[in-house]
Amino acid sequence: MNTAVHSACAPEPAPIVVSGPRCITRRSILGLASALACPGVCAAAGHFWESRQASQWTPEEIAEFATNSPWAKQVTAQYRAAMNNLVPRPDSEPVQGRGEARVGECGLVPCGNIMPGKVIVIWESAQPVREAIHPAIPPEFNGRYVISIRGLEGEYTPDRLAAGSDLSAKGKVPIQPGLVRQRNSSYLFGFSKDLMPLTAGDKEVQFNVRTGARLTETLVHAVFNPKEMIYRGALAV
Repeated sequence: MNTAVHSACAPEPAPIVVSGPRCITRRSILGLASALACPGVCAAAGHFWESRQASQWTPEEIAEFATNSPWAKQVTAQYRAAMNNLVPRPDSEPVQGRGEARVGECGLVPCGNIMPGKVIVIWESAQPVREAIHPAIPPEFNGRYVISIRGLEGEYTPDRLAAGSDLSAKGKVPIQPGLVRQRNSSYLFGFSKDLMPLTAGDKEVQFNVRTGARLTETLVHAVFNPKEMIYRGALAV
């Protein structure tokens, strides 16, 4: 038994034999001590937004940051195809979709006719986003959390989007945006910081946009984790 253990650990000096075929070496002890010294912190050190300021990021890093980072989420929008022939006749009760679902459950389209498509949801009021992407945010959004949806297809009125959207976090009352504006091909949503103060200890801040006649059908859903949204040592929202 001793011969087998020494043979397996031959590259390591002075192995310490424990019960069973496993052994603890100086290298493994040093590795364990290093892991215990910075649990979780060392793993995050690899993110460029933690080690360098936005002015030092490369174009490739900025592109990654703007599509896949704690502040930018690429998610799937659930579109419902327009159906012009579903306008009900005055003398008939409209029927739509599978299972004869009535107009209103999924809006004026079949419930089964959903077309997914990618959009990008960005927390634009966050400091690293402002420094790296320089988004054009109207002054009326000052002092608010500003979240944008880029790449959303179709025609939506700001009032309709405002009525169907909210920001929520565990243990907090969901809030609706006080402002929604269209900016070229993007939509901006402004939420009150006073109504929902966020900290790094909050979990899963969820941004939702719903559509349909009763605003019950999810169009866009994105989840942000505040403990990951740390920039220059502070929460950046």
